[in-house]
Amino acid sequence: MAEEVKYTEENIRSLDWKEHIRLRPGMYIGKTSDGASADDGIYILLKEILDNSIDEFVMGNGKNIEISVKDGKVKVRDYGRGIPLGKVVDCVSKINTGGKYDSKAFKKSVGLNGVGTKAVNALSQYFRVESIRDGKIKRAVFKRGELIEDAPIEDSGIRRGTRFTFEPDLEIFKNYKYRAEYIRNMIRNYAYLNRGLKIHYNGEEFFSENGLLDLLKEKLSADPLYPIIHLEGDDIEVAITHTNSYGEEYYSFVNGQFTTQGGTHQGAFREAYVKVIRDFFGKSYEAVDVRGGLVAAVSVKVIEPVFESQTKTKLGSTEIEPEGKSMRAFVADFLSRELDNYLHKNPTSSDPMQRKILQSERERKDHGWNPKTGQEKS
Repeated sequence: MAEEVKYTEENIRSLDWKEHIRLRPGMYIGKTSDGASADDGIYILLKEILDNSIDEFVMGNGKNIEISVKDGKVKVRDYGRGIPLGKVVDCVSKINTGGKYDSKAFKKSVGLNGVGTKAVNALSQYFRVESIRDGKIKRAVFKRGELIEDAPIEDSGIRRGTRFTFEPDLEIFKNYKYRAEYIRNMIRNYAYLNRGLKIHYNGEEFFSENGLLDLLKEKLSADPLYPIIHLEGDDIEVAITHTNSYGEEYYSFVNGQFTTQGGTHQGAFREAYVKVIRDFFGKSYEAVDVRGGLVAAVSVKVIEPVFESQTKTKLGSTEIEPEGKSMRAFVADFLSRELDNYLHKNPTSSDPMQRKILQSERERKDHGWNPKTGQEKS
C-alpha cells in the first residue's frame, strides 16, 4: 500500500513573478532550446522586446528601430515616447503593469498583457532598460529578474525612446546561439506589416513600400498565374494569387504578430474566399478546388486580441473587438465587397483564376478523390 503523502500548510508556497517565470519558462516563451529552430524561446525574447517598439511606431512614434545581436547579447533601440521615467522599474518587473490596458492608448497592441518584457527580464542573466524622454534618462539593471542597479533620473541630450540590452540566461538556454536567418525573417515580416518603418539589424536595413504585396512576392516559390491581388481596408489587408502548385499556403497576422498556426482570422478568410469566388462565377465549386494552389497573406487588427498561448501563434478571438462584429462577418464583408469588385474590373485575374479552379477539379476527378469523404475511389 502506497505511503500517504502529507498535504499541509507547509506544502503551499507562493512564487514571486520572476520565480514563476523561471520555474515555468515554457508557459511564457515556448521552447528553451538552443536556437536551432525559428520558434525557440531566445527568438521570442527578442520578439517580446521588439513588439513594444513596433507598438510605438503603430501609434505614430518613431520611424526607426535599431537591433544588434552579437555574441549572445541583444540590443534594441527605438525612438518612441520612452517609458514614463517613474515607472521604468515597474514596467519591466511587475506583472500586470504596463501602458496597454488603456485601449485608447494602445488600441490594437500586440503586447497587451504586460508579461513579455518581464519574461525577458526574468530569463536573462543580464537585462538593462533605459528610457529617455523630456530631456532626461532613467536606467535600471537586473540579473535574472533581481534589480541590481536603480540609477537616479539624470539630464540627457540623447534622442527620446527606449534602449534594451539583454543576454539570455545560460542556466535556462544552454549553449544557445542566435541564427541570423531566423532574425532576418522575423524582421522582414515586421517591415511588411509596418510600411514606412525602417528596421536596422547588424548593419542591414529592412523596409517595405507595398506591405503584404512585397511579402507575397518574396514568399512565392512558383510563378503566379496572375498578378497578385492586393486589397486594403480599415484594420484588414490581404494579398492573393494562385500558382500551379497543389494545396494552400497562408501567411496570417494579427496586430503585426505572425500567427504561424493561423486561427480565427485565417479560418474566416478561407471560408469567405470560397463564398466570394462561388458567388462571382455563379458556380458551386468544391472548396478544395477553389483553394487549390492558393497563396495568400491576410493581416487584421483586433482590439484586445485573445491568443491561444502566450507565444501568440494562433488567434482565438471570435470578434474584432469586445462585443463587436464577429471575425467571420468582418472578413466576409470585406472580401465580398473588395475582392468581388476587383474581379469584376480585372478579367485578366479572374479568367486564369477560373481556369485554375477547373484544372484542380479535373485533376481531382481523375484521381477519383471525394472531398466530402476525404477518400479516393478504389
